[in-house]
Amino acid sequence: MKFAIVEDQKKEQEILASYIKKSCSTRNISVEVDFFNDGIHIISDYTPKYDVIYLDVEMAVLDGMSAARKIREYDKDVLIVFVTNHSGVAIHGYSVEAIDFLLKPLTQFVFEEHFKKILRKLPNQEEKVIFVKSKGQTIKIKQNDILYVENEGHYIYIHTNKEIITTLNSMKNMEQLLDKKLFFRSNNCYIVNLSHIEKVDGNLSYIQGERLQISRPRKKAFMEALTNFIGDEIL
Repeated sequence: MKFAIVEDQKKEQEILASYIKKSCSTRNISVEVDFFNDGIHIISDYTPKYDVIYLDVEMAVLDGMSAARKIREYDKDVLIVFVTNHSGVAIHGYSVEAIDFLLKPLTQFVFEEHFKKILRKLPNQEEKVIFVKSKGQTIKIKQNDILYVENEGHYIYIHTNKEIITTLNSMKNMEQLLDKKLFFRSNNCYIVNLSHIEKVDGNLSYIQGERLQISRPRKKAFMEALTNFIGDEIL
């Protein structure tokens, strides 16, 4: 999960980050936390890459409520949580679809109860995502939406249900990012999503009509991976 903490007090940043990491650690959830010292800093170059953003309400240049309104112009999905000393601001949060309000000073117990709510609002925690850089932007891609990954030179082409996303990367790195139960590298040029395979004919797999080569040395392992995946899906 990717979190952003927008808070002008370093000590408050550290406390909140420690609660996030502890709650994620007990659930074996990988976690990344970015810090911003003011609302103006997060919106100056905002890209939709976070699962949850924690916003302090009172900040010197751009307050949390104003920052949230700007974020909503670019990102309709991110969960926004306000952190404040004043319970009275809660009513204003509905205008930006805030999911929760946390009152300072925070405790681990209070945060843990809040975090349960966050997880209920993030069904895609079961649906893993990856983040890639493309054309100067960081893009979040649901792994289930990826049909296959194609390599050509230094470029990686991620074929999804909606579009083809181009990024500078290596197939080795892509293999590390993708769920090994869901994806298999069928040859030097392709990593295929096993859930999207329509049929296998000889050394070819078919995904939405595209014929993707399976190398002979990988054919046995490929069929085993596909068989295991189908078996898991049936169960």
